[in-house]
Amino acid sequence: MIKQFLKILWNNRRRNILVFVELFMISLVLTNLTIYLVNMYEIYRIKTCYDTSDVILIQIRKKSSEEKSITENSFKNLKKVISSNPFVESVSFCNNATPYMYNSWMDQMDHDSVKIGIGTRFTDIDYGKVMKIQPVKGRWFDETDFGKEVRPILISKDIDEEYFKGNSIGARAKIRDKEYEIIGVTERYKRSDIETPEKFAFFLKDSISSKRYWGDVNILIRTKENMTSEMLNVAQSQVYSTINKDNWTIEGLNSLENMHASQNAESYQRNYLTVIIAIFIIVNILLGTVGILWYNTNLRYHEIGIRRAIGATGKKIRQHLIGESILLAITGLLIVILIVAQLPVIFGSGKTEPGIIAKSLIISTILMLILVFLSTWIPASLASKINPATALKTE
Repeated sequence: MIKQFLKILWNNRRRNILVFVELFMISLVLTNLTIYLVNMYEIYRIKTCYDTSDVILIQIRKKSSEEKSITENSFKNLKKVISSNPFVESVSFCNNATPYMYNSWMDQMDHDSVKIGIGTRFTDIDYGKVMKIQPVKGRWFDETDFGKEVRPILISKDIDEEYFKGNSIGARAKIRDKEYEIIGVTERYKRSDIETPEKFAFFLKDSISSKRYWGDVNILIRTKENMTSEMLNVAQSQVYSTINKDNWTIEGLNSLENMHASQNAESYQRNYLTVIIAIFIIVNILLGTVGILWYNTNLRYHEIGIRRAIGATGKKIRQHLIGESILLAITGLLIVILIVAQLPVIFGSGKTEPGIIAKSLIISTILMLILVFLSTWIPASLASKINPATALKTE
């Protein structure tokens, strides 16, 4: 049985080589498309460390310099004024730590001779309350962290798992020759739903900084449930009644949920073309596979007629044709797997989320085998029922 199967396969080697090449190319395209779609889906599913519901953002931009002590006192008073509103729960000042904004200051963390690129996000103690940060390990900043010689930081979950093997709490690292102690680990920080989150660390701000490159001050305010509109109505008047208009101006005033919806609309609009192309490719993969295998089966009507004439049953012929196609598909898939498995080595593991390539290979392999089976089974079933005399007339 197996010997006869291999002999028939070899006798039709020229046609089978062409079918193999076609199936290999289809498998390669399907696998890469699967990697792209699965990676996008996994990024979308990544849990974030923050909760942006009922939070508004006031962006204040520096127009001209003023004395540091005046800046600090003005913003301390502003925090008190905003906090005095009965619909406000907590207020935080931060830099580079506002979701749905693309401002980010990158730095390098050194740990055991390993250099880790991180996004630096500067927050105060109240940021944890405003954004409802729940560390997965360790703790958030508190009053005891002020003035420490070794400054505390919280790192993202991916840094903890990749570089510290899950044991980062209490470990120390250097950033710009300053030593820091890791006191907590949080979920990851996404600037948009479909962007791969960067590795990052939260740093504790001791005061309001008036440095030029921190000229923009972001104020995050958590209100009571469904009361963001009340804060938006009074925000401008309270800001300008507290800080110097000549030195500062309001650049942005919005709720984070509005920013989230707006950014999603822009992001998805940019990806519509990608989705259309993906759908087009999927349809062509389906039609191409069906067409190739159906045509290949139709070319073998004479061969099928001879086999039926010498006693082969329709079931055996159907099994042979399906087995032949599956074997060719598996051979092509093995080569594709060997090629795709090298992608993390060639391009680095940061291009996709961990485990995406392995998961995508499994999914694309199953999809390809199902597609090949169905594409062969239908014409094979029809061909296996043909009358031997009718098939021999096609020669």
